[in-house]
Amino acid sequence: MMKKPYITLKFAQTLDGRIAAKDGSSKWISSFPTRKFTHLLRAKSDAVLIGAKTVLTDNPSLTTRLAKGKNPIRIVIDGRLRLPLNAKIAKVTKKRRTIVITTERAPRRKIKLLKQKGIEFVILPASKGGNIDLKKIIRILYTKGIRRILVEGGSRIITSFLKAGLVDRIIIVISPKILGSGIESVGDLSIRNINRALKLRFKRAKRIGEDIICVACVKK
Repeated sequence: MMKKPYITLKFAQTLDGRIAAKDGSSKWISSFPTRKFTHLLRAKSDAVLIGAKTVLTDNPSLTTRLAKGKNPIRIVIDGRLRLPLNAKIAKVTKKRRTIVITTERAPRRKIKLLKQKGIEFVILPASKGGNIDLKKIIRILYTKGIRRILVEGGSRIITSFLKAGLVDRIIIVISPKILGSGIESVGDLSIRNINRALKLRFKRAKRIGEDIICVACVKK
């Protein structure tokens, strides 16, 4: 069995399963109390992981500023290194460490500039489609002493982790809003029959502020 960190997948969605509107806006789907809850989750994690599109769209800090506790290591999967030099996540201090997972296709000059800011890099080969092997990423992060990872998305990252079978626990914040269209929380998992659906085991559900939080474990 592969040694890997315990992976929690967390996202906030509307009642009809959208994590953002058609224009990409998502601030704020969830209420302030559930955003504080997210920061508590970060404080209990060794690292929080997102994709490049989330950085470009939301420019998050990925800190625990709304809760007591240490800041997690910030991890960005960015195969083409689209991370802006002035992104909030590029501001590194002793208490705010950032690791970027990228490929050999990334511009060398940009890698150099980001390294000067204190960002750490893991450079891996890309597949023909430009993707990076998630299982390889997770193994490397485990060797770095990371044991608990909070994956916060976006949709492509959420879908990829589920498809790779790497998720141990799912936390979904459901907001009482309906968009009708927009960016879906989970994309195509190549499941064509209900009998092959990803099976979960509900642990608990509770209301925080205006939202409902559902916690479920993935059946192995």
